[in-house]
Amino acid sequence: MSNDAAPNGLDARLDFHLLLVFEAVYAERHISRAAQRLGLAQPTVSNALGRLRQLTGDPLFVRTGRGMVPTPHAERLAVPLREALATLRAALRARSRFDPAQDRRHFTLFLTDLGEAFFLPRLLARLREVAPGVTLTTLPMPDRDPQAALEHGEVDLAIGNLPDLAPGFYQQRLFREHYVAILRPDHPLLSGAMTPERFDQAHHAVVLPHGTGHSVVEQALVARGQQARIVLRVQNFLVLPAIVTGTDLVALVPRSAARVLAAHQPLGQLASPLDVPDFVVRQCWPQRLHGDAAHQWLRGLVAELFGEGGGQSEA
Repeated sequence: MSNDAAPNGLDARLDFHLLLVFEAVYAERHISRAAQRLGLAQPTVSNALGRLRQLTGDPLFVRTGRGMVPTPHAERLAVPLREALATLRAALRARSRFDPAQDRRHFTLFLTDLGEAFFLPRLLARLREVAPGVTLTTLPMPDRDPQAALEHGEVDLAIGNLPDLAPGFYQQRLFREHYVAILRPDHPLLSGAMTPERFDQAHHAVVLPHGTGHSVVEQALVARGQQARIVLRVQNFLVLPAIVTGTDLVALVPRSAARVLAAHQPLGQLASPLDVPDFVVRQCWPQRLHGDAAHQWLRGLVAELFGEGGGQSEA
């Protein structure tokens, strides 16, 4: 076999272990010391060297009184192999790096329409300032198995009221929310003291976006025997101003939703007289992205812009 050509299938039969053996024998000039360096038995190193000789068609190392002396072909291989191994070791040790001012990255987020209206304006404004190469796509929470989209890489981050997200995801609390009632500015309920009994006389619109915890509003109305007074169920928060200002309907929405909706259309607002539990808005992400530098940066930015402070990540 010519020393200038390797056998067919070299790439398929060469593995990282053989390169480490070559490196150790070249450095130690001795089979036993190379074996000690690698923490292997001497026969294992000898066998690996034999495989290398077959693959390269060259003796590589010749036994002499001065130890295992490299052949000219081994000398030619030594520098590029040493550099390749150094690159591989550095890549295996290094965590990912992200420079928001220079790097490009695309993120996909689970958000409700309310989440888009509440989070995106401030988030996009900050991205334009500090990370012009970052782009976003938003998707609604699916009605089935949102965990799969996060686990399989279709979505990077879910933000919102997400009580049904299965254990095993990392979470960070952003802020606590409570529900308020929105209605048209001249609604009769705005006159006089509000009581649960007066509220029972209203008709209601409820929002039920998939995969969120906002079903508690309907549950609270049903618990008071008001199911018959729920006359409209919709999937989106942002349609509510047009609905409540043109009707006598009342809608219970998160406080942040009321602020966003009232910014575009005059709305009346009442503290909820019903026992609807508060909820926590969180950002949630899968374990596979926990150590990614770009993802860590995005989560930190979301927490900085919207967090109450002190939120802890947990699996």
